[in-house]
Amino acid sequence: MLRKYARIFIPAAILYAVLILYLSITSKLGSFRHKLNLTLAHGITDVLLAFNLPYVRSFLVDLLNFVESLSIDVDHIGIYFIFGILLYFALLSSKNQILAKYPAVISVCIGTAYGVLNEIFQSYLPYRTASVGDAFSNMLGLVLAQLLVLTFILVLRQILKRTKNEKLTIN
Repeated sequence: MLRKYARIFIPAAILYAVLILYLSITSKLGSFRHKLNLTLAHGITDVLLAFNLPYVRSFLVDLLNFVESLSIDVDHIGIYFIFGILLYFALLSSKNQILAKYPAVISVCIGTAYGVLNEIFQSYLPYRTASVGDAFSNMLGLVLAQLLVLTFILVLRQILKRTKNEKLTIN
């Protein structure tokens, strides 16, 4: 069923990989990253304050500080999280039976290899540095994406199963 969507997911994953490469060789990301963080942070803070949830904001700030203290890059996790979802659906819609049967595992392997190669490439650029922490953050984003997708699929199956059982009971 998803094979008809291969025309969407495969090019989307490839274009996103090109975007990752572009972001990793660009030296002027600071202003973009600052604007994105500023916009997101203010938006989330406004929502939490509107619902009178300042303790949630405090928890999120403490969690972010803890993650950054471990040399885990939240930006890398987010970028590779999206990449992991695109890879999952691109592989799931593949004509190759092995790729379609194990899209979660293969997505993590392909995405991790891409992330490591990207870090190696950055080590040759004079204005960028390679980092094991970044490579680990990339892999973490990929794993989290697969866990989310698999959880979503399991929940969806349970809902469909329950709906089917209810229809059988009614009839």
